[in-house]
Amino acid sequence: NKNSLTYLEVGTSDEDVATLAPCIQECTRLTGIGVGHRSLTNKSAPAIASILSGLHQSNEFSLTGQIDDHGFPAIAMELTRISASLLFLNFYWTKLSSNVLSSLMSSLDHLRDFQLVGNKLGDKGLRELLGALRKLKSLQGLGLFDIGVTWRSLQDLERLLQDVPNLQLCYVAMEKSSFPAVGEDIEKTLNLSSMKCVWKESVKANQYGCTLTYKM
Repeated sequence: NKNSLTYLEVGTSDEDVATLAPCIQECTRLTGIGVGHRSLTNKSAPAIASILSGLHQSNEFSLTGQIDDHGFPAIAMELTRISASLLFLNFYWTKLSSNVLSSLMSSLDHLRDFQLVGNKLGDKGLRELLGALRKLKSLQGLGLFDIGVTWRSLQDLERLLQDVPNLQLCYVAMEKSSFPAVGEDIEKTLNLSSMKCVWKESVKANQYGCTLTYKM
């Protein structure tokens, strides 16, 4: 029953998304939607934007695929339109630049949680993005997975937690090869004065996962 659906995940190809978009627009009670697959390209962007255009409000949106800066503007416009209700945002394996992500974040005043996976920003790109995230005073959680950052980004993340009053937890996965020599006190090396680092092996063998929280 289309009118009873509140959350929907759809899309294994560009063709699927284009075909299903008109049907999804008829699901008038949707409050969350996940669109995409790692094989999706910019060809899907107009259909994804049309799906979002049919939503009066949405608490959650997830996008997966090889969408880049050229395909994203129409999607960004619709996300900005529903920004008052958008609380949870997830991007998986996109190719969006830090400039485009920062521009989007500047319009999402009510966002509570942002997860970015596989988007290779690197330390410099993340630093640019954090400038925009710092303005999101409602942000409570941040996850950064496989985005090509090193331990050098931890101090930038510490400052983010200090500046955003509601942000209590940040998780980031970093390349093992970027860390100081084994046996060194990493927290001392990084000089994280107010944050607690909890380290563990990431799901990827070449990475460490780090959860940053306030020291008690």
